[in-house]
Amino acid sequence: MPKDGAKRESEKFFNRKSLMLFLKGMAMGAADTVPGISGGTIAFITNIYEELIFSIQACNLNALKILFKEGIKAAWKKINGTFLLTLLIGIISSAILFANIVVFLLENYEGYVMSFFVGLILASSLYIWKQIHASGWLSYLLFLGGVLLAVLLNFIPQGQSQESIFYIFFSGAIAICAMILPGISGAFILLLLGAYETVLEAVRTFDITILLAFITGCIAGLISFSNFLAYMLAHWRQQTLTFLLGVLLGSLYTIWPTQLNTEDFSFAFFGAFILLALFGFLLVYVLEQKVKPAE
Repeated sequence: MPKDGAKRESEKFFNRKSLMLFLKGMAMGAADTVPGISGGTIAFITNIYEELIFSIQACNLNALKILFKEGIKAAWKKINGTFLLTLLIGIISSAILFANIVVFLLENYEGYVMSFFVGLILASSLYIWKQIHASGWLSYLLFLGGVLLAVLLNFIPQGQSQESIFYIFFSGAIAICAMILPGISGAFILLLLGAYETVLEAVRTFDITILLAFITGCIAGLISFSNFLAYMLAHWRQQTLTFLLGVLLGSLYTIWPTQLNTEDFSFAFFGAFILLALFGFLLVYVLEQKVKPAE
């Protein structure tokens, strides 16, 4: 009998929904390696953004109390553990399997990669816009504020490399907040803060001190910022979506293929840009038809 119960639990985990969630996690992991793209953007595109925010927000002291009072199963359900674990496995798997491929594509075909993401962002922006019913001067200001935030980040001078443990902790906390905001790249924020090279070198050399400071900062930032976002989505969903739509569209400034604005421009590249952007747009459209938004 226990074996049958274990089998049923296994079947619950390894189903079609879990496979799709795992693939979405892989897409988020791949996106986080692209400057100007965040995993939050992919979460928005694939209709899991709000579930992700509320699940992370549930990892709090209340969940810890439930763990000690009612046991692991109740606490796991409280934090939507299967959802978070499946997504995390997908993100980590992507980082291990595809990071080098993404780096190769960016080094050799950056314009084409960015063209594809332009289509993704335009389509996902249209999807978000269809969910917004608020109007008026406040909505316009929030939208404009989101656009300006994403654009102005590009004009902040990059900081010099920093190795202070406290500074690395702070950088991790800020960067992880950017990663769960659609349209803002966590890797780009690390570059601006001057911590990108230090963290990258720590990963390469397995510097435990730097890595622990960075990971601890990420956890602190993720928990605190997810609580803020969850509150905003619960109480001011329309206004929050309006602001996030502005951030998402503003990120086009960062990822817009430079070949379209420089002497490298060619009609062949312009044709490829149109096709790849259209492919990205249609991909999101198909996902929207197949996957219902999270309740």
